[in-house]
Amino acid sequence: MDKAYYVGSFRDDGLNGPNRGWIVGAFMGDAPRKNEAVEIKYWEYAAGAAVGHGTKVSSIIECTFILRGKTKCLIGNHEITLKAGDYIVIKPGTPNNTVTEILEDVAGLTIKAPSDPSAKQIIG
Repeated sequence: MDKAYYVGSFRDDGLNGPNRGWIVGAFMGDAPRKNEAVEIKYWEYAAGAAVGHGTKVSSIIECTFILRGKTKCLIGNHEITLKAGDYIVIKPGTPNNTVTEILEDVAGLTIKAPSDPSAKQIIG
C-alpha cells in the first residue's frame, strides 16, 4: 500500500539521498515521492566550486528558485546572474546551465514537469 504522505528534510534528503538531489520524481522508490507529474531537486554549491554541470537542453519545463546566494547562468545566448529571491522559468528546448559559475554559496530548488528522466540532453 502506498503512503498518503511523506515528511522529510529537503536539505537532508537532497544532499544525502541516492538521487543526486532529486527528492520527487518518477525515479523515486515509493509513493508519494515517486511521481510522474513533477520532479523536484534541492541543491547547493560552495562559492567558486567547480560544479561540473554541463549546458543542457530539455523537452520539459524547468523552474529554478534561488533560496540563498548567487550564481551566474547561461540561458540560450544570454549570461545572467540569479540571486537569493530570484527564480527563472525555462521554456522546453532552451539551452541552459543555471550554475555556470557560483558567485556566492548558493542553494536552490529546481522543479521540472512532467517527470521524465530522459528529457534532458547535455550539449556542452
